[in-house]
Amino acid sequence: MDLLLLAIGLLLGLVVGYAVAAMRGAAQRQQLATELAGASARAEGADEARATAEHHLEGVLARERAQLEARRAKEVGEQQVLTALAPVNKQLELMRRAVASIEEQRLQQHGELSEQLRNQHEADERLRATTDSLASALQSNQARGVWGEAQLRNIVEASGMLERVDFDTQVSVSGEQGAGRPDMLVHLPGDKHLVIDAKAPMAKYLAASQLSELGDEEETSRRRTLLGEHAKALRAHVTALAARGYPGAVSGSPELVIAFVPSESALSAAVAADPSLLEDAIHRGVAVTSPVSLWATLRAIAYAWQQDVLEDRAHEIFELSTQLHARLGTLATHIDKLGRSLAGATTSYNAFLGSLETRVLPTARKLDALNIGSPISTPRAVEDQLRGLTAPELTETALSAAAESGPSGR
Repeated sequence: MDLLLLAIGLLLGLVVGYAVAAMRGAAQRQQLATELAGASARAEGADEARATAEHHLEGVLARERAQLEARRAKEVGEQQVLTALAPVNKQLELMRRAVASIEEQRLQQHGELSEQLRNQHEADERLRATTDSLASALQSNQARGVWGEAQLRNIVEASGMLERVDFDTQVSVSGEQGAGRPDMLVHLPGDKHLVIDAKAPMAKYLAASQLSELGDEEETSRRRTLLGEHAKALRAHVTALAARGYPGAVSGSPELVIAFVPSESALSAAVAADPSLLEDAIHRGVAVTSPVSLWATLRAIAYAWQQDVLEDRAHEIFELSTQLHARLGTLATHIDKLGRSLAGATTSYNAFLGSLETRVLPTARKLDALNIGSPISTPRAVEDQLRGLTAPELTETALSAAAESGPSGR
């Protein structure tokens, strides 16, 4: 009984185990089938993925090949372009070097220009200081007078005149208006003289020059006022100069006195402020001149002196030529007399020689034959004939001189 139960139990255990194992096997088979189906599906997906990957890879490879070919074509094109642009590159390199050289020169010139500008600035500063010093010095009447006389001397020397020959300075003259002392007395041909005065007023003009023409209204008005006062001062100077009566005090004066203004701008400013200044001065016998016009006048006087000297020399040459012509006539007369005297001496010599040969020598030869003395040589006769005057200038001059002066001509 126990064995039966044990056997039944074993059998039931086997059945249950088999059932359980069968159920487990079915479940495993189902799971395997599911897995197999999934694996198949995955295998199909893998194939499709592989096909897609292969297709994609082929596309990538195609694109790579296309890009490689394009890159190669591009490199070939670039190489061809570089080959074609080689001369251009060479020219560009030359241009780059030229530009670099130009830039270097520009920097050097810029440095030189900066140095020149600095030197110019320093020179301008020195010139400004000198100008200020000169302007301050010219505020003195005595300094302006010395400056005007120096300017006058420079102009007459530039015109070619010599001191104490063509002009004199600080010459004292006296006339009806009393004694005077003009700055310069210029000598003219024909014992004439021209008086020059260089004491022109310039104080107001110098004061006006320190004011700008482009300043404010007050400064411009002040400048016009000073220039008007400068013109009035110059007119007063002309009146005083005309009252001194220099033309009457100097012999041979052309009834004219030159009032020298040593600055072109000073005279121009005065005439601009007083347009009738020059005309009124001329009516008073005073010629107001600037450096340029005075130089032109003195240059004309120097030329007149040159022509006068040439004329004097021409007269002297004419007189010398006349004297030489007369003395040539006297010389021709003397030559003619000398020729006739030489011809007579030749005739006498030949006559003497003929007498010696025909009269004296025959007797002397007889003495030689007796061995009394040494042999006597025979002198040679003069056979050359004197050449007479043939030039018509000498023959005619000799005849006229002989007719005028007689036998005792010099």
